[in-house]
Amino acid sequence: MISTLRHIVQRVSQANTVEQAMAELVQLTRSAMQTDCCSLYLVESGSLLLSATEGLSADAVGRSRLKWGEGVVGLVAQREEPINLADAPKHKAFKLLPEAQEEAYRAFLAVPVIHRREALGVLVVQQKIARQFSEEEESFLVTLASQLAPQLRDRTLTRAQDPQSLVFPGLVAAEGIAIAPARLARPKLDLVQPAIESEDPELEWDRIERALLVTNEELAELGGRLSDEVAAELGVLFDCYQALLTDPQLRQSLQACVSEGWQAETAVSKVVCQYVGQFESMSDEYFRQRAADIRELGQRLLDQLARPGLASSAPEHPVILVAKEITAPMLAEIPRDKLAGIISIKGGVNSHAAILARAMGLPALVAVEGVRIDELADKTLVVDGLEGRLWIEPTDEVVRAFRSLEKGLEARSERFRRQLARPCVSADGQPVTLLLNAGLTSEERVLAKPGISGIGLYRTEALFMAFNQFPTEQQQERVYRRLLERADGKVVTVRTLDVGGDKPLPYLPIREDNPFLGWRGVRLSLDHPDLFLSQIRALLRAADGMDNLKIMVPMISRLEEIQSCRRLLEQAVNELTEELGRPVTAPPMGIMVEVPAALFQLGRWWQWLDFASVGSNDLTQYLLAVDRNNAQVSASFDSFHPSMVAALDQIAQQSKGKELGLCGELAGEVLGALMLLTLGYRQLSMNTQSLGAIHYLIENLNLSSLPSLRERLLSQADGEAVRQCLMAHLVEIGHPELVPGSTR
Repeated sequence: MISTLRHIVQRVSQANTVEQAMAELVQLTRSAMQTDCCSLYLVESGSLLLSATEGLSADAVGRSRLKWGEGVVGLVAQREEPINLADAPKHKAFKLLPEAQEEAYRAFLAVPVIHRREALGVLVVQQKIARQFSEEEESFLVTLASQLAPQLRDRTLTRAQDPQSLVFPGLVAAEGIAIAPARLARPKLDLVQPAIESEDPELEWDRIERALLVTNEELAELGGRLSDEVAAELGVLFDCYQALLTDPQLRQSLQACVSEGWQAETAVSKVVCQYVGQFESMSDEYFRQRAADIRELGQRLLDQLARPGLASSAPEHPVILVAKEITAPMLAEIPRDKLAGIISIKGGVNSHAAILARAMGLPALVAVEGVRIDELADKTLVVDGLEGRLWIEPTDEVVRAFRSLEKGLEARSERFRRQLARPCVSADGQPVTLLLNAGLTSEERVLAKPGISGIGLYRTEALFMAFNQFPTEQQQERVYRRLLERADGKVVTVRTLDVGGDKPLPYLPIREDNPFLGWRGVRLSLDHPDLFLSQIRALLRAADGMDNLKIMVPMISRLEEIQSCRRLLEQAVNELTEELGRPVTAPPMGIMVEVPAALFQLGRWWQWLDFASVGSNDLTQYLLAVDRNNAQVSASFDSFHPSMVAALDQIAQQSKGKELGLCGELAGEVLGALMLLTLGYRQLSMNTQSLGAIHYLIENLNLSSLPSLRERLLSQADGEAVRQCLMAHLVEIGHPELVPGSTR
């Protein structure tokens, strides 16, 4: 079967046109399955068009249509699952297409063609005799459809492309489709300004003070607008800006610069460039990208100095915001109902703009290659937030194709949203705990869904980055209490401060040759017990009167570290009990399993732990000795590597009867979640956009049947073989729409 599939896929991929590709597909499939007829229906303008056939009337190609849900073919598209009938005309949904001359056919097998969770069409085989197609035949057709789906989608779009339609690659920061005119962000002045002297320091300082005041007020208004539209915690981004604008050190640096005889613009340029340089020198990608936010502040100050009071006007219709590097204030300047998507020529998937785009449900591309911004003004764009492509001035056919895809995405998103309204239980009745990874926002609207059990990972680094010095216990307490209250009784697992080494705080600079193996996580916390105690005390105060806090410590590699953290937790409990004059209860304390040393010690550590959660991102890079942020070796970062499968299995085996979860990106991938469920994990924490798909996967899985799949996974020789094994299982259980082969 494999060789036949490979032959068909290769012949279709080598076709010169989409028409030839479809003709090759139906001819070769009919021959391989030895049937009397094979036909392909493709989604077009909301209906199913007969696009190729070998057995029906050739005159019907391009003419015969079925509505969504109409006939057995339409039912397959609507349900997104195969239908196998021994005598199709007897089915209540059957609809005869006289122009297709299909009266003679009885046996009927149809499978959906699905790409990236969207139905593209239906592949059908028919025979004149009445008989049921075998399981092997059905499996063959399902597998073929899943293998060919990416090519059919690409070819359908490419067929509509003409020389005037330009396509550029980019990184998907937030999934989705957006079609709208481009709107270039308000031009910003170059941060690097010429060195110009001034003879009136008082005048220059007065100009800077006014610019600081107006910029602060402007950002406060924008932050309030974003907070209303997304979630209150996103205001921490603007708190960060405003904290910097009012920072005494910044003001002193600016005042010292003008006192030396420099013009206000020169002073702003010199001082802000110094701050930007500090962030850009950090090795961690997330913190390095904060340089863009600092640069945004400097440019806004320069803008106020050059054009005081100038404000941008809101667009009259939805637009796609385009800039060299999108920042949160740029997003806030456009009303949400007028913002269709964003394009950032620079930046990464961890930039504030990317984080906000995901939170706001905006399709977004970053790091788009080969585009000149000045050539995009007012041109129609398509943001393909599935394949990572930007289309400029697309043809009408391309727009229609993407409109159809957009409708399918909306339908699927709505379907997944409905999923989360139900408790997360497998097909055989086993509960699975789905949790949310959070950091800048608790996303309480998602958290309120019955299918979500709470927050499995709350990163506290963003809070510490919002200040230019360590936040006080009271400042931390306010943020944590708001977080716990908005969880409305659902569990919130807060990870203690995980900085140091590769992601230092700006007010705690660390220089190390090998930061990933350096002074970070629990090592920094235990070397500064005052900081650790301050955070623990703030968490205990915030949780006072509530019972939904759990504390998780990162980067544990030694039993002594667990014991020390336990002692400090007990110390904080005793201190607060004395201060408050009433008992304070210690919340559950657990660890992140992300250092390979933990693989061999976890079984002995459990007596000291209430729970544990695997950090698959760091565990993978430590186990494979691969820096995932290093472009030269990042291709070797593979969470499906056999050693990772064995490690995850070993952790699960050591933790039977204990509370074990996983909070890395692996949990949010369909294949990753399937692998984890197979290995025995029943608590998965992930980003918001993955929750619906994983909930859908779990509802359609029989967990009690997975042990045999576990044995197959543990016997595979490489990561690709592990993936193929997982994809084959999805096809076997009748859910090829979940196969993400098109993403690889």
